[in-house]
Amino acid sequence: MPLDTKTIRSSLQHAARPELAEILGEVWKMPLPEYAALLWKKSVTAPPLEAELRNAFETEFCRMGFTEQVAESYSAALERTRVLQTATHLTASEGPTFLALHHLASLGLPPEETYFVGSYSGVPFANAAWSGCLNLSDRFELEAVISQQAPGFAELKRADTDRSRDSNERRISFIPGSMRDARVYQSRVPEKLVSLLPYIAEPIRKIAPDVKTGDDFTVWASQFSANQLRLIIPDKSIVYFDLNEVIRNYLIAVLKNSRHPLFRLLFDRKIRETVFAEFSRETPLFTIGVHHKNKVRQEAVVIKGDILQSQNFQLEASQENIIKELETGALCPGLFLTFTTLSFINGLICFGSFEQVEYLSEFQRKWLKLGLLDQEIVRAVNTRALTSGRCVDETSEGVHPLDLLLGLEWSFAENQTVADLMKPLLFRLGVVV
Repeated sequence: MPLDTKTIRSSLQHAARPELAEILGEVWKMPLPEYAALLWKKSVTAPPLEAELRNAFETEFCRMGFTEQVAESYSAALERTRVLQTATHLTASEGPTFLALHHLASLGLPPEETYFVGSYSGVPFANAAWSGCLNLSDRFELEAVISQQAPGFAELKRADTDRSRDSNERRISFIPGSMRDARVYQSRVPEKLVSLLPYIAEPIRKIAPDVKTGDDFTVWASQFSANQLRLIIPDKSIVYFDLNEVIRNYLIAVLKNSRHPLFRLLFDRKIRETVFAEFSRETPLFTIGVHHKNKVRQEAVVIKGDILQSQNFQLEASQENIIKELETGALCPGLFLTFTTLSFINGLICFGSFEQVEYLSEFQRKWLKLGLLDQEIVRAVNTRALTSGRCVDETSEGVHPLDLLLGLEWSFAENQTVADLMKPLLFRLGVVV
């Protein structure tokens, strides 16, 4: 099947991806640098960031280890560019798809600006990005990545052999089995990670931040991922952080203000019912970690009447309760509150995946219909900032960041188009090549 613009548009529409169909129909043949420049272009002058959001970013940058002065400068940079990469899950190491979107986004990064990666931590460790693992290909024997002297190596080898029957991707888990379904958000570094790290191959180990059992996993993983990408895409200012932590701190502040639209959404029953009649009464607002069969697992939290509830959790949805549970870290802001805050209240351009462009466009239509938020901001924000694709070698095998650190001789191709970057991903989008 020829992969021309008309075919791609038609195939994606048939696969129920209308926004992606329109985006790729317009830019399919466009050179990557030209498309990347469009991504960073601001079409309108956005209003200032809310003070509460700017403060929340600064708090998170400080948590990531930056000084207050640097944190303030980064917040100022975000306010200037209005651009945030939000396509990634928070993980110790990334895969071929995340590498592709970082490459694309970095091509358009204006000189002297910073590339901010707000990784989503409101997912279980066993998500598609395998947040608690070192992710790489089968180009290297396991013994080339981790010493046979590592504790539990025989178990790692057995799992690796079992996985090789079904996949050419390899991963070395840094977490125990009991954490597979636990939430990445607010998680702590397990003893397994600390015990295995000294036995990891030197090119990886030397850029891993120091860590001890009980440290904040999201800080360590964010710093580690940033270190990896800075080596692969050098001479760029790159900052990773936990997106859900930012929104948590933001919500703690704005839910104390009875005039704020999110206060009204959560605590004015009439407004809440109107909004969720439009969005769906099953829209998750938060996630919660609950104990189930001697393990902790993540569950989605919705609001029913005046009660927050998941399968194994209930809480009266009062201002005091929600703020308290956010402060303790029990409640993690969900996708709906996160992107309503970033895109439709503060007008940030959120670079995202093929899934994000679909749901952000839907959110935009519904917020415009409801009229609760500033209509100029909702209407003007770019919800179609697609950054996606897959990095592959000449045999179409995926290229992971850790492959490159371990010595794989490969580089980003020159003169690529959007089509070149997206073609290896089409099978996941329902397009038959």
